[in-house]
Amino acid sequence: TSWPELENYLEEWVKEQRQNGYVVTRGGLKAQAMRWAKLNEPLCRNFKATSGWCSRFMKRKDLVLRQKTKIAQKLPADLDDKVLDFQRYVIRLRRELSSIGNMDETPINFDMVAHKTVDSKGVKSVLLRSTGHEKTRFIVVLSCLADGTKLKPMVIFKRKRDPTVRFPCGVFVHFHENGVKLWIDNVWRKRLDG
Repeated sequence: TSWPELENYLEEWVKEQRQNGYVVTRGGLKAQAMRWAKLNEPLCRNFKATSGWCSRFMKRKDLVLRQKTKIAQKLPADLDDKVLDFQRYVIRLRRELSSIGNMDETPINFDMVAHKTVDSKGVKSVLLRSTGHEKTRFIVVLSCLADGTKLKPMVIFKRKRDPTVRFPCGVFVHFHENGVKLWIDNVWRKRLDG
């Protein structure tokens, strides 16, 4: 290779990005190579981050494109300390456990189309049928109190109400975009009413 320093830097950069769970694309790799080349002009005077160079670089460094196997959120290194600090803070507040709550919003797609399917070998075109609503979603809000009480679930749709749909009586359903304020007014404050 004509640019060993650049390629060694990029190899370490890729390892660091992947250790932190970040996505590295071929485009991102080429952009990072160009940034490093500009900062190190004398070493990389005629460098061009072409697709061919990228393929050869990946082959030299045993790098391949991989499909995601799982999505993970990395926990902070100081998680235990943060938990203890929060517990001490709550104890100092001297609040009833019934006045401490946890709430989480989760967006859910109406139609979750798989990206792969089993099909005959050699088929040129693979059709995956869908409802056309792959990007349309609703939000489910779940919450509980520190004393173990579960609050009513809430479902928020970003659309006008469909009068033909019936929902379970223990679920607060609303058709609007301002979800958190609705949750506070209709779930959190209502817990005090009984």
